[in-house]
Amino acid sequence: MKIWKLKKGHDARLRSRHPWVFSNELLDSPKSIKPGEPVEIQDIQGNFMARGYGNPHSLISFRAISFLAKDENPTAPEFLTERLVQAWIYRQKCGFHKSFRLCYSEVDQMPGLVLDRYIILKGEVEYQVFSFQLLTSGMDLAFQSNQNWETILKKLVEQSLKFELSKIDWDHTLILQRNDVNIRKLEGIPVEEAKILKTVGDEDLTNVEILVQNVLDSHKTISFSVNLIDGQKTGFFLDQTFNMKLLLEHLSQQKDFLRTKKIRILDLCCYMGQWSAQIVANLKSWGVDCEVHLVDVSEMALAKAKQNVEKYQVHVFTHKKDVLNLADMTETNFDIIISDPPAFVKNKKDIHQGLHAYFKLNAQAFKMCAPGAVVVSCTCSGLVQLEDFKDSLRKSILRSGKNARCVVFGGQGWDHPTLMNFPEGFYLKMVMHQVD
Repeated sequence: MKIWKLKKGHDARLRSRHPWVFSNELLDSPKSIKPGEPVEIQDIQGNFMARGYGNPHSLISFRAISFLAKDENPTAPEFLTERLVQAWIYRQKCGFHKSFRLCYSEVDQMPGLVLDRYIILKGEVEYQVFSFQLLTSGMDLAFQSNQNWETILKKLVEQSLKFELSKIDWDHTLILQRNDVNIRKLEGIPVEEAKILKTVGDEDLTNVEILVQNVLDSHKTISFSVNLIDGQKTGFFLDQTFNMKLLLEHLSQQKDFLRTKKIRILDLCCYMGQWSAQIVANLKSWGVDCEVHLVDVSEMALAKAKQNVEKYQVHVFTHKKDVLNLADMTETNFDIIISDPPAFVKNKKDIHQGLHAYFKLNAQAFKMCAPGAVVVSCTCSGLVQLEDFKDSLRKSILRSGKNARCVVFGGQGWDHPTLMNFPEGFYLKMVMHQVD
């Protein structure tokens, strides 16, 4: 294994178990290895610090998988499988047993791997889909060499049965690879088309029903019609469960008021209707009548969202619009408004423009409120700090002319945990207001 040493005085971050080392911190040149090759990092005195993999083509030259000297080969399939088993055990302890994020890259000590598990139902039989993305050269090499993905994931399924994490075997498992993301270019690895690596029968993953737990009652299930091939990320967004739970717990205290009128819901950047379906499923169970207005620029997303919400026998209206230009929408007086846009800030130079976009979007949202409305405002831009987002919302409320109380702050779901030593993993922020 290649050994790199850090320059004197450049070891503090790695000692705090931040998993990245940048090229300018290395005493050695990273050009001496192939992308993704295993590397051990030592301090200037030659003391062990971490093992992982390197990339001579990336500003982040090293990514740590293990900080323990006993882990001699952390990129081996057996080691990666064990890491995935531990990640799954953690999710089970958090109550996830349907569709959820099984591995969240650095947070699960597997930098560059995002793996979601989706449950689909055929007749009375449950199947699982492992949909994964390889975002770095190290994980790309570890999974794609010798088709290691099959070795790793097949053993993962076997271990999940052994530890009673799941009842679904390999014969009922589908594998989807979603290496169709531009971030791979930063690592010098090609962007690839979505690829089904293992199928069972004739499943059409562009049109499949996945099962997700009701965020208020994990024993109840909500089904979503989704497109796992062309959908965002690994096919669906699973990270808002905690924020949905916070909203519905807040609404549950107002059941008597909600039952007195038809509740009008505005879902901005609705994607496939995750927010609206969770809200409507619970409101209907409380005896609350409602209607839903879905807004998105994607016709595919709107069609799926409408299908997912209409099953609850409510009126659904779709609006194909840019959410930053809602001036011509005649509908107002909404009782629940969800503002969950894509990341407006993708790099540091976009921060000012992105914060203005959040201001504009949320100012429109607050203007469309009915008295007593609840407004949920989200940002999934990791570069946007919470204090800056709060300031943007302050300006939005002032511009709208409304008065609103901040009710609660939210963040990523339990299956998207964060590390205090890796703030880059904390990207999702949610702020909930109730209008006077």
